[in-house]
Amino acid sequence: MKKVLFVCTGNTCRSPMAEALLREMAGRNRLPVEVKSAGVSAISGIKPSPQAVQVLKEKGIAYEHESQSLTPQLIDWSDLVLSMTGAHKKMIVHQFPHSAGKVYTLKEYALWGEGIDDIHQKLDRLYMEAENKRAEIRKRFDLKADEPWSETASLALDKALQPLKKEEKKYLDRIRAARHLDVADPFGGDVDHYRKCAEELKEYIVRIVDRWKQELPPSNSASE
Repeated sequence: MKKVLFVCTGNTCRSPMAEALLREMAGRNRLPVEVKSAGVSAISGIKPSPQAVQVLKEKGIAYEHESQSLTPQLIDWSDLVLSMTGAHKKMIVHQFPHSAGKVYTLKEYALWGEGIDDIHQKLDRLYMEAENKRAEIRKRFDLKADEPWSETASLALDKALQPLKKEEKKYLDRIRAARHLDVADPFGGDVDHYRKCAEELKEYIVRIVDRWKQELPPSNSASE
């Protein structure tokens, strides 16, 4: 049973809609998932935005909710914490350091199944591996530290580094994309802002659900 906690600011707009959408999709696809939501600056007991309720109703989802603040108990309950923005993620990890390994932005997790910090670590390891490759080529061709590279040695190095360069590009593309991984807050906007937000949430939650469906035995999966 996966236990997923969505987190936004006030727990009246984005995270409640995400909670309702995932609960509906998980139920329809018979996925063993429990879902809750909270806010990093929430006042407990506030009803969700009327626009959020309307948008969910338009999708055939009846939803009752009262806001709650993010607590140690909710963090400990969850297996996976999905924040709406990178700023939320930083706040969560700062306040609850032990949660670092299970906190992602929604889009990070949906797109890659890992966080941007993990990607930076992989990139660092990749650069270390590249340096090891250079050292191996130098040793193979008996090149001194200040000795120019021969054409043959350079070609051998280029061939050895090609797979690493492909990995580097993938990670750098993800790091650049991370600047645009926040879900904008519709608070204060009209119902169309909420519809746009809900569609954005749905797009990424569908990705997650599809990935989880692949992890199920064939007899447990259901059609969309």
